[in-house]
Amino acid sequence: MKKLLAIAALGTLTLSACTLAGNPVKKDVTGQLRGFNSGQNLGLAIIGFNNGQYTADGTQSQVIDKFLTGGFSLDLPTNLPTGSYRVIVFRDANNNNRYDTGDTVLSKDNGKRLIYASQDNQFYNGTKKGWNLVTTSSGNVQTTLLNNYDLDAS
Repeated sequence: MKKLLAIAALGTLTLSACTLAGNPVKKDVTGQLRGFNSGQNLGLAIIGFNNGQYTADGTQSQVIDKFLTGGFSLDLPTNLPTGSYRVIVFRDANNNNRYDTGDTVLSKDNGKRLIYASQDNQFYNGTKKGWNLVTTSSGNVQTTLLNNYDLDAS
């Protein structure tokens, strides 16, 4: 009986942990989603092309809250090469919660880049070591609160 109670308790703990999966911890980047239809199995990914290497990372925690606020928040990885990235919304065709071959990008390029720098003023003047948000049209740099990274449907 004790063994059965222990298994039941572990099952409840595991189920509770599953409800937290996909919720960002740090919420490094936030923004609004506009023009996306519900029920498309949407995901977020960070993509970039740096030093001749294409990078796509869709493994970080994410929330696409289409029904409550139309917004998203995303944790940024710290294991990517330094360089320029952007966030995309994609349709997860194979339902594996990752951006990979066969997934369709559904968002427009918003003219903003996430810059991952290993030192201050790398790539753009005003950037700091770590993650930065640069608006390419104005050169405006955000170094702490990376918000207003709004994404529109294409």
